[in-house]
Amino acid sequence: MKTNDKKPTIGVDLARIARFENQQTLAKKILSPKEMSVYVTHPQRATYLAGRFAGKEAFIKAYRQPPLPELSSIEVLHRDDGSPYILFNQHRYEISLSHDGEYVIAMVII
Repeated sequence: MKTNDKKPTIGVDLARIARFENQQTLAKKILSPKEMSVYVTHPQRATYLAGRFAGKEAFIKAYRQPPLPELSSIEVLHRDDGSPYILFNQHRYEISLSHDGEYVIAMVII
């Protein structure tokens, strides 16, 4: 076994959706322009914003490379089939998002 093999890192974040109600200022701060264009027409803005926030926080926890990126530079996007992924510095990363009741959880493995 090689001792210099890079092990995967995991990031997880949980967000309470109610914290993101009527948070347009926060949305402008953490969403990319592409995400913002979805947010402004989304029927469940708080859920959308909570999911993006949790996803970006989970990514930062898994990424672990200084300097820490700005949240707006991390994009949580969707493929044509609806599955989410993260786009950061022109690289795609896998993410899992789940919503249940008052909460959203995100998990990223790098």
